[in-house]
Amino acid sequence: MKVEDLTVVSCETEPFFTTLGSTVDDGILLPGLRRLTIYVGCGDLDVPALIRCAKARKEHSRPLLEVTIVWEEELGADFVREVEPLREFVGELIYRIGEAPMLSWKGEDCHDVW
Repeated sequence: MKVEDLTVVSCETEPFFTTLGSTVDDGILLPGLRRLTIYVGCGDLDVPALIRCAKARKEHSRPLLEVTIVWEEELGADFVREVEPLREFVGELIYRIGEAPMLSWKGEDCHDVW
């Protein structure tokens, strides 16, 4: 199975990004990943870890073509300055305001419960 699109919803992102960008036996986890969407809610967005992840993927010829970051409220200038260096390592960087999808655990799979 090839994962091309991945959505992260309201979680602590540093451990996730560190794993996603790390090399494993000279490879990259989820090598087919092209689009990453992050809904920032109750968790923290670890921007330095995200930048390291994107940089590692680009260095191993597995760049992210699109990263979308969705915030629940208006973005401040400080955040924009902090995340702008990410543009160097991804095809397109998008910021949006919106709500995270509500997820419900139903055993083995997660399902949206819009």
